[in-house]
Amino acid sequence: MYKVMIVDDEPIIVEGLSRSIAWEKWNCKVAATAHDGLEGKKIIEEIHPDIVFMDICMPEMDGLAMIAAIHSQFPDLEVCVLTGYRDFEYAKEAIRLGVTRFLLKPSNMDELEEAIGKMCGNLNRKGITGDEPKRDRRMGKRRKRTRRAHRAALS
Repeated sequence: MYKVMIVDDEPIIVEGLSRSIAWEKWNCKVAATAHDGLEGKKIIEEIHPDIVFMDICMPEMDGLAMIAAIHSQFPDLEVCVLTGYRDFEYAKEAIRLGVTRFLLKPSNMDELEEAIGKMCGNLNRKGITGDEPKRDRRMGKRRKRTRRAHRAALS
């Protein structure tokens, strides 16, 4: 199963996303939650989720700073920003950082399910099924190919 993480400083949002979505339908499970960007970054580094739903404006570290900090370490991570801030600059920066979806709160179930479907489809196209060992997921497909090519050149 794909591991999902939810990072938002509003407990009602975390609880609502965790309980209202039929995650199993998407071969997903909520593996962790966090209530600020710093805690979210730490947990991402520990559990290596496949999908992250996150807010932008949070205490300790905002969501965009968190994405920037983990992007190179987890190149295959699918991120959906879910925020109440309608500032276009946030959306532009999120897109520059490679988020898959940028949704405004309150989002309806159709928008959320479309985002989940898109992220799961992206993971599947990358050859990530949710059943890989942690180490392989963290490395990303590109790095695995590079290491294989390097080993082949040395033999």
